[in-house]
Amino acid sequence: MWKDEGIIAVGDDAILLLDGTGRVEREISKDGFSSTSNSVAATANFICVAAADKAKIAFVSESQNYRVSVPELIVAVTFSRNGDLLYAGSNTGRLYVWQTQTGTLVKNKQIFFNAITDIKVDFSNTTILLAAQNGDIALIRLVELFLVDSKGVMYMGHSAAVTGVANVMQGPHENALSFVSVSRDKNIRFWHHTKRTAVQSHFLEHLPLSIVVSNTRSRIYIPCEMGHIAVVPLANFKDMFLLSGHVGSVTGCAESFNLVTCALDGIRVWDVEAGLCISHYSNAGSQIKTLLSGTTLAHKVHFVPLKNVVSRDTRVTIALD
Repeated sequence: MWKDEGIIAVGDDAILLLDGTGRVEREISKDGFSSTSNSVAATANFICVAAADKAKIAFVSESQNYRVSVPELIVAVTFSRNGDLLYAGSNTGRLYVWQTQTGTLVKNKQIFFNAITDIKVDFSNTTILLAAQNGDIALIRLVELFLVDSKGVMYMGHSAAVTGVANVMQGPHENALSFVSVSRDKNIRFWHHTKRTAVQSHFLEHLPLSIVVSNTRSRIYIPCEMGHIAVVPLANFKDMFLLSGHVGSVTGCAESFNLVTCALDGIRVWDVEAGLCISHYSNAGSQIKTLLSGTTLAHKVHFVPLKNVVSRDTRVTIALD
């Protein structure tokens, strides 16, 4: 369990605030977004949603919904740990990096030659992990990305699109595990950055859709099709178990006081240790596509347009804290 904080629910028709028990507390915005778990990201006080059907990104605070144009269709987004940088992956394999306070484009780099499907920064803000539609994965040290324009190290092994990655490079199990990936090939692979092939691989019975790291960094949650969530302890991968009960694909997963998930049949709240669903709310689930925790939306944020040309100003600084 974790602190009882609110959860942001992004849906096609609205953005909602749920309390820590999964109940709908209030509506934040009447404007919804067609999104996936990997195309939505949060800072401490606002969220970012990449539109699924057009080259636009929306920034949402408590009272604002600010949409900006971007160079091409963005399919995966994440923030640096302090929220100063927005990392965005395109459907053509390019990585864009913007400073959120100024809108300055500080990096535009071809990483893959197919869509970037997920992006994750580690807990210490030192590496970025990118996944691709063809099954490849790239791990890049941020210092090398910005200072020497590195493309990082490529890891191969999946035979289909990677649907989610977890970057645990600086986590409690870093000596044995660097990152985790799941794919449409129904495999979960465990990697160490010093080895070019996975150190372990396990077959999943149900198609995995994304990965969410627990607040304690001790396990990962894998929302799947057919109403299941795989729970994987990072200390012992073989102790993986399933939470079952949803109808349809589990599209959202976030941890607050308990684990909260959503699918076509509504919102479910789980006691993970007991493996039980302790609450079920059917009234809002079909509207919700993504869940985010750890964010308290600010009432007003100074949003700016995102520039399309990389800055050549040497005074532009990159936050790598």
